[in-house]
Amino acid sequence: MAFGSLSRKDIAYLPQQSDIDRTFPLSVVDLVAMGLWSEIGPFGRIGKERRARVDAAIAAVGLTGFESRPIGSLSGGQMQRTLFARLLLQDVRLVLLDEPFNAIDARTMADLIGVVRRWHGEGRTVLAVLHDLETVRAHFPDTLVLARELIAHGPTELALTAENQFRARQMCEACAGPPHVCGRSAA
Repeated sequence: MAFGSLSRKDIAYLPQQSDIDRTFPLSVVDLVAMGLWSEIGPFGRIGKERRARVDAAIAAVGLTGFESRPIGSLSGGQMQRTLFARLLLQDVRLVLLDEPFNAIDARTMADLIGVVRRWHGEGRTVLAVLHDLETVRAHFPDTLVLARELIAHGPTELALTAENQFRARQMCEACAGPPHVCGRSAA
């Protein structure tokens, strides 16, 4: 993928913790349909074809039957499935996931990893921040190890060596001050 040719519409992001107010009266179908935002805008109509896509995204994450449930009644895993369904509708080239499998059960994690594999099979790039190295080894073919600087990048079995993990831990433990802030150089 040529990253220089990406626009905002080519990127979807799932933060580690969503700032969605779960007391707001949204249903699962409403929240998932928000994945169509870039396509329909604030006043666009969902219609039959788009509703079928919303239903397909909900089914793809295992939430069929939950469409009318308020998001405030969902478990953590069900909410994460809902957010993944919303991402499915965005049809982007680059998907950014920040700790997408935290605080969910093993079944939900397996189902969502299936979604990630589907994206990978479609030629999308999925960049996931993960600290569970066993999950990385089992499901992610390429790894980028960062600890204030690039430690390693490449096939997971080569990047996640004991030596690279040790170096990353040393880099993290050596950091006593505030986190480094990246900025653009004035060149």
